[in-house]
Amino acid sequence: MQRLIRAGTPLTAVLAVGALTLSACGAGGDDAGTTDQDGTEATGTGEAPDANVSIGMFAVPANLDFTTTGGAAVFEALLYNVYEGLVRLDEDGEIQPLLAESWDISDDGQEYTFHLQEGVTFHDGTAFDAEIVKFSLERLDQWSANTPEALDAIESVEVVDDYEVTVALSEPDYNALFWLAGPLGAMFSPDSVEDLATEANGTGPFEFVSYENAVRMEFARNEDYWAEPAGVAGVELVYYEDASAAANAIRTGGVDAVLRSEAFDQFESFEADEDIEVRVGTSQGVVVMSMNPDHEALAQDEVREAIHHAIDKEAVLAAATAGYGEILGGPSVPTDPYYSDFTGTYAYDPETAQELLEEAEVEALTFNVPNRAYAEASAQVIQDNLREVGIDVTLETQEFPAVWVEENMVNQDFDLTIINHVEPRNMNNYAFPDYYWGYDSDAARELFDEAAAATDDEEYASRMQELTELIVEDTPGVWLYNPPNVGLATEGVSGLPLNDLGVGIDLSNVTVSE
Repeated sequence: MQRLIRAGTPLTAVLAVGALTLSACGAGGDDAGTTDQDGTEATGTGEAPDANVSIGMFAVPANLDFTTTGGAAVFEALLYNVYEGLVRLDEDGEIQPLLAESWDISDDGQEYTFHLQEGVTFHDGTAFDAEIVKFSLERLDQWSANTPEALDAIESVEVVDDYEVTVALSEPDYNALFWLAGPLGAMFSPDSVEDLATEANGTGPFEFVSYENAVRMEFARNEDYWAEPAGVAGVELVYYEDASAAANAIRTGGVDAVLRSEAFDQFESFEADEDIEVRVGTSQGVVVMSMNPDHEALAQDEVREAIHHAIDKEAVLAAATAGYGEILGGPSVPTDPYYSDFTGTYAYDPETAQELLEEAEVEALTFNVPNRAYAEASAQVIQDNLREVGIDVTLETQEFPAVWVEENMVNQDFDLTIINHVEPRNMNNYAFPDYYWGYDSDAARELFDEAAAATDDEEYASRMQELTELIVEDTPGVWLYNPPNVGLATEGVSGLPLNDLGVGIDLSNVTVSE
């Protein structure tokens, strides 16, 4: 029986209601079931605990080490499944206990004392305790990827006893727990860090089995897991180059589910298929075209503003997602607590773009495009748009992630580039001048600091809204759209995450009916 989570409403309308409403939507069929507290579909009766599930994915991990390898593909597969941290994000993006069963925060917001779960071991048998926490957090200064700067406020980590640890900050940081809920908070066994690129040893509900680069990654249930065991005996993540191949695979039984499906042109036919469930949730994704400020022309405010006005975002969305998603005018997404709608700030206006370019000399630009369908489709529209206002753009397609990450995020060798940033609250990367898009603003950093020092939600949101307005005014990039999170599942597969939180994709609740 087909179960359509969006219950017949237009997909764009569903996205607007937010994560909580989406999680509670009624299904289109009779066997929709209930939802657990974290928003995943509840476990039903007649489960097959020895079953294995195969899931189609797209973004390919270059290796297993997210401490030195950029891009979300690595940690989205491993975090919450193999690796765990002190805290985690639930389906609604709220911070929940994980390896820390509770914590206390000092009145000045600069000391976090974590009370740890007892009896937890890594997959190789190493005991998890306060010394592990100290080792893992102190090792952040050795990270070279995934913005370890976000936890620069950590000044010291003190072991109180085996199961209590105090993390002291040099200054208050409103987001400290939030960052600890993501990849930066992952706990590592000291004996495993030399092999992070090829092996994964965590405390999570699944043990890492193998990874065949760009083909598949395999997990097996951790039978000695300290909490509720995983619902299936094994998980196979199968990586596809394009959305059509993944769509064909689920139709023909090659996989049991597909996450982050980009087969937008096939959703209507999937909705008519009684054997496939279409689940629509929110995502943290921001598809952004960044403009390198080191380029002579792109360093000019008028040129960047002209490029904004030259791009038809409606046409981009139509080409990339068949119109599914939310057009953006700034670097935050509707589920962010500080979201403001800036879509009217730089309206599509080729005439204004041409006027802004009258006295600017813009030589041909090179546009580095990862070989992902949404990026290539978006770039082709943008290339045509810019040509119409007199800017010649050459598209350079690059293999993702290996080539694109190295050339753009590491070497920062681009004029224009585009990517879907799926990590949560990725706007915070504008605080780091060394981040690949090179945004360097003293005023922005001051507002980031003020937001971090906030003592309540209202103050934090207010500062972040000011900051968003400043970043939009500075135009370091063109924020195109926020894609939906669409999952496909064959009948009998339950418990897939509904919303994409931009951290680990938790598969521990997945079950298969007998």
